Amino acid sequence: MSRARGRGKGRGSSSRSSRRGRGSAERGVGTPVLIIGAVAVMAALGGGFWWAGQQTAQAAVDENTLCPVATGPVAMTSILLDLTDPLSPAQHSQLMAWLDEEIDRAPRGAQFTLGVVSEDPANWGATEPLCKPQDAASASALTQNVRLVGNRYREQFLAPLKANLEQMVSASGANSSPIMESLQALVSATPGFVTYEGPRRIVLVTDLLQHSDVLSFYRGGDWESFRNSADYERVGSTLTNAEVQVYQVPRPAEGIKDPHAVEDFWLRYFERQGAHAPGVKRLGDL
Repeated sequence: MSRARGRGKGRGSSSRSSRRGRGSAERGVGTPVLIIGAVAVMAALGGGFWWAGQQTAQAAVDENTLCPVATGPVAMTSILLDLTDPLSPAQHSQLMAWLDEEIDRAPRGAQFTLGVVSEDPANWGATEPLCKPQDAASASALTQNVRLVGNRYREQFLAPLKANLEQMVSASGANSSPIMESLQALVSATPGFVTYEGPRRIVLVTDLLQHSDVLSFYRGGDWESFRNSADYERVGSTLTNAEVQVYQVPRPAEGIKDPHAVEDFWLRYFERQGAHAPGVKRLGDL
């Protein structure tokens, strides 16, 4: 009897010991799992902060030009406006719609400068460069203040750029039209444009009727007469690989001996400059 009780007591003790062993083992397994989980959470949080930091760094822009701090401009567009006579309301609306497309199509970080064709060299040159910043549609609600991003795009970029365009599309009433000279002044005064190796775009709003001491279509000038003049050697290659878009303003061609010589001249001029052949859209109102 006593041995039986002893065996019973021994089995009970063994059972309790086994349960204690299993509990200790379970606790031993659970501790590493918690540690691993904590490390994973910390790693995820660290990765999230790193990603957010990277996004913030990429979104950083110069406070004056709005150009990306990390890379500088990712593309450059220079717009030259040559408007001797007023545009009709239809032409004005069409032109502003096309220029809106130029802005919308440009990538984020693209730099814009503007210039005018003027008989007064003091008016040549370029406006202060302004880069297209991020807009609200592409901002991240997780890492950015979407409202502030949208306000910056509208108030610091779009509004001043369009205000300059509206001012520059008004008629100048000039008696001469030094298009070549004004164009070179624009690209030369645009910071970095001449040596920039990224995408470059020239937009010309003009009737293409060059009229200056260097060359005048009204005096019968053409490519051959220009090529045989001393001024030909002044033509550089500042537009290598640049895209060129002409928004041509129709003008009466009285006094132009050969209208076809105008188109031929500009094709050869841009070829000499190293640019791509220009695309041409005409501002019609009929």
